[in-house]
Amino acid sequence: MALSVPIDTREITVTPVFKHVTVEDIPASEREKRPVMKTIEAVEVRFAGSKLYSPVFPVDAMWRREGHNVITYRERWAEQYRAFLSGDEQRAAGTPLEMLRPYGVTDSQLSLCRALKIYSIEALDRLEGQELKNLQMNANPLKEMARRYIADRSAGSQNASEIDALRAEIERLKAAIPAKEATAAEIDAVVQAADDEYAALSNDQIKDRIKDKIGHRPAGNPSRETLVQSLRELEGAA
Repeated sequence: MALSVPIDTREITVTPVFKHVTVEDIPASEREKRPVMKTIEAVEVRFAGSKLYSPVFPVDAMWRREGHNVITYRERWAEQYRAFLSGDEQRAAGTPLEMLRPYGVTDSQLSLCRALKIYSIEALDRLEGQELKNLQMNANPLKEMARRYIADRSAGSQNASEIDALRAEIERLKAAIPAKEATAAEIDAVVQAADDEYAALSNDQIKDRIKDKIGHRPAGNPSRETLVQSLRELEGAA
C-alpha cells in the first residue's frame, strides 16, 4: 500500500547518534604528568552502507561556519540532541525498513541493512557506489524493493484515514538506533547469512523457482552464484 507523505531526504543517509564518551584531557594530563580522563558529550556520525567509517565529534565542535556564526554538531541535529538530553530513544529518520515486507524483504536482509547502518527505505533508495556494493548479492534486490516502494508512495492516492493508519504503523515500527555498531566480523557474518539464504536449495530447485517466475528454466549451465543472484532479484521484484 502506498503512502503519500513527503520525506525530507537531504541527509537521509547520515544518522547521528549522541552519546557520552571518555577521552583524555590533554592539558590536565600534561599538568599531572599522568593520563587524566574526562567524559564529554559527543556525536557518532553513521553513514548508510559504510562498514567501518563512523567519525565521532564533540557536540560543541564546529560543523560549518555561516558568515560569522559557527554551527555546532548539536545545532546541526538539534532534535536528536534534545532526545539525547531528555533520555529518550534516538530514532532514525525516514520510513522503517519493515514497510518493505509486502515487497519481499526477508529477516536476513533486514539484519544486513541494520548491520550496515541503513535504517530507512529512503536511505536504502539513495545508496550508490561502494556503499551499495557492500550489500553484496542483496544489493540489486534491496535497491529494487526500495525503488518500488518510493514509486508506489509517489503514485499512490489514499483517503485520509488510510494515510493516518499508515503513519501510525510507521511510528509503531520505528526502532531505536542501535547504541553500538556491528564489528567487522559481525558484519561479515550477517552478509554471509543473507547471501546463504538459498543455501539449502539445490541448483535444480533454484532453476525450478526461476521457471515459476519467468516461465522457463535458465538456459545453458550458469554458475550457482549466477542462479542465486537471478532468483534473488526475481523474488525481490515480485
